[in-house]
Amino acid sequence: MEKKKPVLLLDMYLIRHGQSEGNVRSSSEGLTLSEMVDPPLTAKGQRQAHLAGEFLSDIVFDAVFASPLLRAAQTATEIIKEQVAPKTLEILPHIIEAGVGKDYNDGLDRVVAMNPDITLAKGLPQDTPLIMPSSAEDSDGLFARARVAVDYLLNRFRNGEKVAVVSHAAFLTYIVFDLMGWDGKLPLFDVNFQNTGMTRVLVYEKGTNPYGDVVFDYINNTEHLFGE
Repeated sequence: MEKKKPVLLLDMYLIRHGQSEGNVRSSSEGLTLSEMVDPPLTAKGQRQAHLAGEFLSDIVFDAVFASPLLRAAQTATEIIKEQVAPKTLEILPHIIEAGVGKDYNDGLDRVVAMNPDITLAKGLPQDTPLIMPSSAEDSDGLFARARVAVDYLLNRFRNGEKVAVVSHAAFLTYIVFDLMGWDGKLPLFDVNFQNTGMTRVLVYEKGTNPYGDVVFDYINNTEHLFGE
């Protein structure tokens, strides 16, 4: 019987944002709602994002996505700066972090000011809300949102395209669990993504790859930060 040749559909790099002010503050005292929900990168976080961009500079991404929160958009912008050709940053609202309240709606102005060359992810309805409240979501709701995000990417990219997806530690965990095939019941471990930790996922046409339809090349890779 002739063996099927593996057919790569998508080469995806899942990336956590760089260190943010929210990662280093021990108290929210004196912070505005924007600063609590959507803190910017620290100087260290900017450096981490730059190093991530340098590490990925040999990869020509077909698209770069970020959540609508500032720290993710800042990180994605640094990655884009290191690309050999200009890229437009696409905002994918579904990959926003867990725990964003419905009353938060003022962060996008800061994102646009930081990078005017952004757009809603291609193919999404123009009335798609850029800020998707998630504070009331249980694990089922987060898994469902992760599935929507993964389905969007798999429906749009079918020819081995390379994409970067910059999101957040908690929500990236749900994306990874979804890709691993969990049915919505929380597993008994946490990936514990580090700032700018990278996870490379190769998705193949069903049944064409002997090692599985979804292959994790690495998870939470931080070698670009060695010696930082």
